[in-house]
Amino acid sequence: MLDKITTEKDERGAPKAPQIPTEFGFDNEHPVLPVPFTAQIGEMRFSGTGISVTAAYVELQTAVPPTLINSRQPVRLRFDFGGFTITLFPEAKVSTNATGDELTLQFIDPTGPHLPQLRYILNTYIAGDVVSLGSMMSYTGPTQIKTPKSTDGTKADTRRRIKSIGVVMASMLLIYLALSALYVRYTTNYELRPVFIMRAGNEMRATSGGQIIYLNPEAGKGEVLYSLSATTGDVLNFQSPCDCSVTLTDGMFEGATVLPGDSILMLFGQDESVSVQTQMSSEGLSRAMSGELVHLQMDDGRAIPAQVILTSATAAAAEEGDLFLPVRLRPQPGALTADDIGKSARVRISKALFAKPFENGTDGQ
Repeated sequence: MLDKITTEKDERGAPKAPQIPTEFGFDNEHPVLPVPFTAQIGEMRFSGTGISVTAAYVELQTAVPPTLINSRQPVRLRFDFGGFTITLFPEAKVSTNATGDELTLQFIDPTGPHLPQLRYILNTYIAGDVVSLGSMMSYTGPTQIKTPKSTDGTKADTRRRIKSIGVVMASMLLIYLALSALYVRYTTNYELRPVFIMRAGNEMRATSGGQIIYLNPEAGKGEVLYSLSATTGDVLNFQSPCDCSVTLTDGMFEGATVLPGDSILMLFGQDESVSVQTQMSSEGLSRAMSGELVHLQMDDGRAIPAQVILTSATAAAAEEGDLFLPVRLRPQPGALTADDIGKSARVRISKALFAKPFENGTDGQ
């Protein structure tokens, strides 16, 4: 139908505006859509009430010059979207409706350069993608679509918060573990020699060198326990001070030779108290004597505070320049029982930063 448009020339030979065929449909074939827009003719501005591909309709609120009616005018059509504007410049024939409250701007060339943009706007409006909102255009999608997005955003924010909290807690845990490791390494040391937990008793040693000529582990109080033939030619007899149980030192028998200070046997009373003995390095003993904390680290995980007891054997070993010195340890009262006899432990020495040290000292022997 549009291909029937003809072009004529005026008296000067210039081409006239194309004439629209009489059979071209305006009202029935091209529906008028209430797309919001503004129209400007010269200095006059009008608000649009509807538009099609062939004509635009604007509201007539004030009187217009009579010469404007039935004239051909260049028209500026402006469509305002959210964030951008589309402006078209078709040429139109201006006319009024029967009531005189509306102007009709019938496009002289409906297929002119403005057609692609106008057709896109109308098709978009028909598809429901834009809707009039005052003088603006915006998306008309279902309102329920925003709810899932909002919910997803809330869930995403919650997940991000949880992840951030998890990262912070993991970082704090790693920092705590690192600081704890540094603290323990700086403040804590273990002695190399093991600790032996034995039954407490009185040890009898040889007073001079010689040979054991008599042994009686069953001797009662006042009876001879053993006899020693000294290298001086004397025979020395030693009596039992109590009705005690006797345990011979390993390697002791009648005829065995001994040197001064060698252990011969142990006397145990009726109770089953424990004795803790070990050898400590000179450095560790100095730290213990300076007030650092001493603990017995048991195999079962118990850490028992202990007091270092210096004996005459400790002093003798120190005078000879030994690297490890024999000492006795006095555990916290009630911490060790008869069930712990025979077990082993380690000596742990740590700096007393916040705790009062368990006092160390000598037993006067």
